[in-house]
Amino acid sequence: MKSRILLAIAPALLSSMTIPSASAQAFQLRTPVTFTLRGCTELPAGLTVNGSGEGFLVVNTRVDQDGNTVIERNDLVTGTATDSNGASYGFNYHNHATMTIPPAGLPFSVSTTDHFNLIGKGQANQLQVHFVATLTVYSVSPFIATADFINVHGSPFTCDPI
Repeated sequence: MKSRILLAIAPALLSSMTIPSASAQAFQLRTPVTFTLRGCTELPAGLTVNGSGEGFLVVNTRVDQDGNTVIERNDLVTGTATDSNGASYGFNYHNHATMTIPPAGLPFSVSTTDHFNLIGKGQANQLQVHFVATLTVYSVSPFIATADFINVHGSPFTCDPI
């Protein structure tokens, strides 16, 4: 079950991996981020949370001693949110992903740690969801991969809006 879920999200995960040009060593980007959280299975039915903040993305690339290209992506988003009842929150989101690509290109691996926390005065207070997963990609077209969720807390697939 867990493997099917990651396989379903793997194309989105891979497409979100901003890869700098081959000559780049590091890439940084700040962007505004907005979200609407609805349908979260850990919140009261009908409660919606709207948030906004700033995202900071850092991507580092290097070639390791075995000739593998290693791409490390770190996303940090912080900001504020308000729920449909008018309560206020602070939130933080972090994702760390490492992609290791061998000289031949395939198979390559991705490991990721992802979490979202919402803290405030309303019914969504203390919403904390996260997961740790690994993925090995054997083919991109057609997409063939194996996946494993190492740790899952809460309902990250319905309650992590970023």
